[in-house]
Amino acid sequence: MSHSYGPSLSGRGAAALAAALTLAGVPAVVHAQEQRAQPAPPPMPGLYVASGATRYSTPGGAVRFVFDRTGRTALLQFEGDPEVHVLRAAQAAGGGLIYSSENANVMLRVTPQGSLTLYTRNLQTGAAATAEGDTDRLTPEAIAFAEMQERFRRLQAQARRRVGQTITFSVPANLPPAAAGVVLDAAERAAEGLAMAPMTNVRRVIITIGRTPAVALRGDQLFVQVAPQYGYAGRPSSGSIRNVVTGTVQGPQQ
Repeated sequence: MSHSYGPSLSGRGAAALAAALTLAGVPAVVHAQEQRAQPAPPPMPGLYVASGATRYSTPGGAVRFVFDRTGRTALLQFEGDPEVHVLRAAQAAGGGLIYSSENANVMLRVTPQGSLTLYTRNLQTGAAATAEGDTDRLTPEAIAFAEMQERFRRLQAQARRRVGQTITFSVPANLPPAAAGVVLDAAERAAEGLAMAPMTNVRRVIITIGRTPAVALRGDQLFVQVAPQYGYAGRPSSGSIRNVVTGTVQGPQQ
């Protein structure tokens, strides 16, 4: 069973918020329009990879971000941006590592000595980044199911304002707190991706649990498959949502 959050939402409590929606027969993957995101492999031997989560800034503090390499998957979050970007490492020419986004956009280069260069839409030639100090790891928050319901109510109102039409969210019922946090983040990324897709006809976002993250479009329904055990790497990014909805690929954000 799943819970559906639609246009009839009101403040009368959880019972009025959750309407049953049967997902039997709904494909978790639509082959022609699917995008998958696999957890990144461990770093290659012999290359510099510092452990821990560190806060960095470009010259003058123009861009600040957290780079977290505490797990098998590297993560990056810009200051002021709610999205955590999942990065994948590859060996760079001349040594070091190149970290790319889920959509293959280069975002960081790390030299064997540990120096960082950041690449964004506004910094396409790169900018040196200086460590400011250690910080907390980037991990999805664990939330109770009742709180998730309240957050979905607010998310739907935000999505309607940003997209310009009502978007109904459907999620699995009775999720444990850790999984609920990843599912909520997946829904927020879906709402953000739809806001970046002009003239979208999506009316319903259906979130399911699976072994790998995936996103697919069928008619006016967007299917988002989440693998909570991978944390942020277990859900599609907003960029992947946008690309599936629009059928286009765009450059790095920020």
